[in-house]
Amino acid sequence: MIRFGFACKVIGIPGTAQTGLTLARASEENLLEVSRKNLFALGNMIKYCKTEGVALMRLSSDTIPLASHPDISFDWKEQLRDELQTLKRQITQTKIRASMHPGQYTVLNSPREDVVEHSAADLVYHADFLQALGCDHSARIVMHLGGAYGDKKEALDRFEQNFLALPKFVKDRLALENDERIYTIENVLDMCARLSLPAIFDVFHHALNPPEHGDMGYWLNRAMSTWSSDTGPPKIHYSQQLPGGKPGSHSLTVSLEEFLTFYESLGSRDLDVMLEVKDKNLSALKCKNLTDKGLPRKKLTDEWARYKYLVLEQSPNHYGRVRELLKSEQPEAKDFYRHIESALKEETTPNRAKNAAQHVWGYFDQLAGPKESRQILADLENFEADPRAVSRVKRKLFSLAEKNQVTYLLNSLYFYFKKAGHLTLTLIPP
Repeated sequence: MIRFGFACKVIGIPGTAQTGLTLARASEENLLEVSRKNLFALGNMIKYCKTEGVALMRLSSDTIPLASHPDISFDWKEQLRDELQTLKRQITQTKIRASMHPGQYTVLNSPREDVVEHSAADLVYHADFLQALGCDHSARIVMHLGGAYGDKKEALDRFEQNFLALPKFVKDRLALENDERIYTIENVLDMCARLSLPAIFDVFHHALNPPEHGDMGYWLNRAMSTWSSDTGPPKIHYSQQLPGGKPGSHSLTVSLEEFLTFYESLGSRDLDVMLEVKDKNLSALKCKNLTDKGLPRKKLTDEWARYKYLVLEQSPNHYGRVRELLKSEQPEAKDFYRHIESALKEETTPNRAKNAAQHVWGYFDQLAGPKESRQILADLENFEADPRAVSRVKRKLFSLAEKNQVTYLLNSLYFYFKKAGHLTLTLIPP
């Protein structure tokens, strides 16, 4: 069985956004307020995963802002005890597999003692956070081996030495991942054998930085063998090259055809696949639906409810084709997502944008006040002359959806940026 997950953010679901905090604003009051909001948002993300059947999710390292900073003494475990207990119950009930991935400055094999010290403190925070949430040992802290610093052997020995100095509860949470430039999956497996750790096989990094021998299947099988019943199902990372981007740039979304080729190559393997793409949960649901042989028709109609006005805005042609497709008793998920992908690659026109906005406005023309109606109708007539009119209308329509709690529209991807065939992580700006 192949299960799919995503990292850190949910697109298009109100109440799931997390925020950061600068050191200059890191008073205890602000730390408590932002952390509470972030934990509440995390709870909503977990609810979303349960509703959609998403089995794994990477948690943001910044959920508790600045938690491992040496100048911060915020006792988050005590101050947020109630919120953490609530999340613990959620995770226990949903059985979601969590993970975390510290940032690029958490490097255990650095020759600088201060960097290693900070890295160790950061790993302690990550392990503490997973422990506070009651996560079992399938919940891993994923990290790279670090830099080479002119001598890979010495750097690897230093990694081992610094790893062994970590507290046991931290060591018991780690998993190691191959990177795209320095350490191959072979290097990672050697270190995992030395330290009795599981290996995360990153498919994209492997394509960029493979060992001198063996194909993907060989190294994938070796990585899978490092996992056991104590550490959970084998886990890998999957992403694609960003078209036109520099080598190693992650794709904005999972391209259907490339993904299906990869999926077929997995055969009957039992794996958890973390998707590392910019459109997060959208690609996770896409991959889940594409690989579900018994996919209920309702799953696609629910997906269509979120995409329909965005697709109408981009391509009335594909909008009509999807509507026809969904009249079938057993519509093909592949055909559905091919139309979505094709529509998002098109550029809208003022007339298309106006048509979509008028459809959404139909929910409110009897609910909006006279002033709101005049403003929206005036902007609708001005789409061609004033490009900013589209954003203004979308902001007003979204505000009306919030005011009237029209859940159908609040969950619509129509209100999100579209760029180069993908959706950004933010609503249309004010």
